[in-house]
Amino acid sequence: MKFLKTFCFAAAFLLSSCVNRNKISNIQLITYDDSSITVDADAAEPEYGVIYHLLFRGLPNSNQTVPMISTSEEQTKQQFPAYFKNFIDNRRYQTFITSSTKNSNGSRRLVINTKALRQDLEQNSIIRKFGY
Repeated sequence: MKFLKTFCFAAAFLLSSCVNRNKISNIQLITYDDSSITVDADAAEPEYGVIYHLLFRGLPNSNQTVPMISTSEEQTKQQFPAYFKNFIDNRRYQTFITSSTKNSNGSRRLVINTKALRQDLEQNSIIRKFGY
């Protein structure tokens, strides 16, 4: 019986620790133009989630339907470890969020400066101009 309790506890702990930081439950596009995108995001880390989706997934029904970075996340992070360490671990991605307000339903309304984000990726040779 003690083994069964220990096994169940260990299994529950392992399953709960496998939470994916990149998962975001809900992103709703509000508006977009040539230099920014406004979204409502409902997640534990909405700023990171929206930036992650812009970089590696794209946002449907916007001017950024394809990812800004065309190669896989793992390959890109291996190729540019210093950039992504600073970008993610030091939360540098927050510099591209021009506005972040809390909505009445608990989600966050974010305005992301996509033009500045793209220029930063180009200047650091993560992407080439025009995405090629």
